[in-house]
Amino acid sequence: MINFKSIIIGFLSSTCIFLFMGMTDKEIEQKKKWLKEFPENGRYLPVMSRDRVWMMDSKTGDFYTSRWQEGDQAGTWTLDTRLLK
Repeated sequence: MINFKSIIIGFLSSTCIFLFMGMTDKEIEQKKKWLKEFPENGRYLPVMSRDRVWMMDSKTGDFYTSRWQEGDQAGTWTLDTRLLK
């Protein structure tokens, strides 16, 4: 009788090995370069409500809100409130 558990473990192990071998050094270097260019990735976090979106600065605790003006396609972010420290 064939042990199906061993076959599944062998198949998944070989699949993982092929996936790890497929990742090249070039891709790794590109990711390292991207992290160096954008060191504060994840600093600004979106906080959503029913009809509004705020942006929180996770370093300072400042909240920003979007302001849209007539004819403005991009809008601006302005300081909304400050958390107590």
